[in-house]
Amino acid sequence: RDLTRMFQSAIKVTVANQRGVLAKVASAIAEAGSNIDAISTDEDRAVFTTMLFVVEVANRQHLARVMRGLRRIPEVQKIQRLRE
Repeated sequence: RDLTRMFQSAIKVTVANQRGVLAKVASAIAEAGSNIDAISTDEDRAVFTTMLFVVEVANRQHLARVMRGLRRIPEVQKIQRLRE
């Protein structure tokens, strides 16, 4: 059994549209030990931006750790796990 197998998980992050926020979010994901496989952004209004990330995680606990790190960022308004 391969214990290092990683799973892809999609998360939607709504953030205040400010300079440097993408860098903060990407850094928090990396600090939680996850890799970003894909990213897309969608500007809702001038005030908020929605970022869609596909991240690699080992399990649900790892995903929870990634999401906890994102919640600590002041500009993050909402985090949602997207299920296929």
